[in-house]
Amino acid sequence: MDPTTSRLPGVPAPRDRFERLELARELFRRFHAQCFWHSPRDLEISEDLIPFVARGLRAHGGHLGFGLAGQLLPEADERETWECR
Repeated sequence: MDPTTSRLPGVPAPRDRFERLELARELFRRFHAQCFWHSPRDLEISEDLIPFVARGLRAHGGHLGFGLAGQLLPEADERETWECR
């Protein structure tokens, strides 16, 4: 898949690390009640917390959150975060 195309229609794929960070911040705010209720609402999302946001979306964000989590992590990093339970 071309890295510049989105996996979901209407959600542009981040082109660089700054866009990915802004997307993570927006998704944290948008999905706070559903996925991140245990975290402070004003938590400052940094690059180090992008995997945390992706895991929360994947685990508790439903179909939409699962797809959006794929926008946050590059393919190589995404494979490393998969776990079988």
